[in-house]
Amino acid sequence: MASNCDHTRLSVGAKPEEGEIKPRPHYGRSSLLARFKALLKNPVSLLSWIWTKSDEFVLGIRTGPESPIFYEQEPWRAAVFSKNARHSDNWRYSTISYWYLRKILRVVKPGSEDVFYDIGCGMGRVLCVAAQKPVRKCVGVELLEPLCQVARRNATRLRGRKAPIQIIHGDATTADLSEGTIYFMFNPFGPETLRDTLDNIRCSLAQKPRTVKVVYYNSKHQSVLEGLEWLVKLHEFDRFGGHPVTIWENRGAEDGRAFREATWRELRRKSG
Repeated sequence: MASNCDHTRLSVGAKPEEGEIKPRPHYGRSSLLARFKALLKNPVSLLSWIWTKSDEFVLGIRTGPESPIFYEQEPWRAAVFSKNARHSDNWRYSTISYWYLRKILRVVKPGSEDVFYDIGCGMGRVLCVAAQKPVRKCVGVELLEPLCQVARRNATRLRGRKAPIQIIHGDATTADLSEGTIYFMFNPFGPETLRDTLDNIRCSLAQKPRTVKVVYYNSKHQSVLEGLEWLVKLHEFDRFGGHPVTIWENRGAEDGRAFREATWRELRRKSG
């Protein structure tokens, strides 16, 4: 049986949903007042909301949830699976807080030669913060075209950008991931897509050996990574903003020999 490495880039994923961003509905004073009253009842949520709004004002972007949500206007916020994904296990849109995102970047320490990928980039919050670091490039992969549109707009408006930002509209299991050295994932999908996406990264390493790190935030399906011989865990945080976080690196990255041996063992195992 042929390995997944034998695929010829299929079609950068079955073509995801198209569509333009519709104008946001107008919210009356009563709706805004109700939301503000709800925030006042929860001081932690209020502080988080103020912190997010302040960050987005400074950055010049908009990635956070607005007032009452209309799923007809913003279907990515509902728990609706994409019919065009290889596996029906993509999650609804959500994003990481700026506070914990910056803490993660301090741990990972991206450098001038790194290419930072956010897989399931949504509206581009993670990319915009990473692009304020002096990295070589930031790349986002997103299945839903409407979210890609917002991410591109945020990339254009971002203040203090030090690195170029590219948004790829496609399925992570077949998208071109060959440039990456750091891959960030905020639990964007279930175990099947996660497994195939990691296999996509492994295949790119077989063609272009290099050291890579995988940052798995809210690592619900950590067992998938633990079952891969070519990855080794570097760090694990039990609670990072309320979510478990694991950071991985390809094994034998220094000289590539151990990694190539692990790759061939994995190929032989799959071929029976």
